Amino acid sequence: RTTIDANVRSAQRLLEEAVETNPDFALAWALLARVHAYFHFNASDATEGRRAAAARALEEARRLKPQLAEVLLADAYFEYWVKRDYAGARAKFEELSAKWPNNTDVLTALASIARRQGLWGESKAYFERAVLIDPLRPGRRLKAAEANFATRDFAGALRQIDASLAYWPDAPDNIPFLAKKALIYQAMGRLDDADALLKGLEAQPDGDLVQPFVYQAILRRRYDEAVPLLEDLLRRDEAAGSPGRASIDLNLSLGDLRRLRGDAAGASVNYRRALDELLGESARQPDSADIQSYLALAYCGLGDGAAARKYAALAVKTVPVEKDALSGAYYLDVQARVASRLGDRDVAIAAIDRLMTIPAYLPLTPAILRGDPDFANLRSDARFNALLTGSSGG
Repeated sequence: RTTIDANVRSAQRLLEEAVETNPDFALAWALLARVHAYFHFNASDATEGRRAAAARALEEARRLKPQLAEVLLADAYFEYWVKRDYAGARAKFEELSAKWPNNTDVLTALASIARRQGLWGESKAYFERAVLIDPLRPGRRLKAAEANFATRDFAGALRQIDASLAYWPDAPDNIPFLAKKALIYQAMGRLDDADALLKGLEAQPDGDLVQPFVYQAILRRRYDEAVPLLEDLLRRDEAAGSPGRASIDLNLSLGDLRRLRGDAAGASVNYRRALDELLGESARQPDSADIQSYLALAYCGLGDGAAARKYAALAVKTVPVEKDALSGAYYLDVQARVASRLGDRDVAIAAIDRLMTIPAYLPLTPAILRGDPDFANLRSDARFNALLTGSSGG
């Protein structure tokens, strides 16, 4: 289950043991190359060390069995996840698809690349084909629903999620689907439905439910209820040794909740903790737009407007929508929120105007613009209100 970070870390340990035991095990080298490439791309470990580890494993796999299908697949993933050459990766996956037409990993990769290239129709078609061939992979079915959510086909996304919940009605398998369903309800302004869905569920420190729980509290202005939950999640994350980046997310979210309920001093503590971690990550990954966008949010929370503006703009410049339609939209969303909170109306409204017309992992909707306090500073601006009714011409 490659959508679960801890599972991929376990896979890495096992694969390293495998190649140490048998250095001529080409398939294990190929899978290890994919694991390192995954962390380089998906877990924000875009370091030279991780890149080198992926390259070495791929080199060993090629040396042993250069024509093995799994080795060719690892090579294509290296192009995608490490080099981030979407066109080059797509060509390699298409070549593999011609030889291996029913391989759902290849189809899923093509679907994922297509959405980053802004080819959302192709992306949906590839995801749907992959799910048809192999309907019992939860992560793949979730990605198919996410493609519909991103393009604001909320009804289609909900149908796909409900179909998946028929396969996996119980925890923990159903949690990613329930979390995504709650986010869809929030985007639609169906907060009562989101409340009913989230009731009785328990979030994990690095789990899928944290985001919808926090956002529901923000949209409902239930800050006092959410703060103890986040405090508990932070304690549990620290007790587990903070193996991933959950502590950054949790501290930023807790900072937001405390700021919104008027606890400026408490919020500053959390923003500072997040910033301290982020500065360390930035030293390791100076060109990461992901880290730059997080820095923008931390500095904004601390009231350092100059630094917040700098890093928000830098993330958008590093990965614009034209370069990566999926990630680029997220960084543009961060810039819109930072600019709005700082009172930079022109920057915020220009970003929102564009975001309302393009797909996004968490698409902006009129319901979000009306309910999210990040946009409170814009609500007296006629240009912003025009966006809520679609009369802006954008």
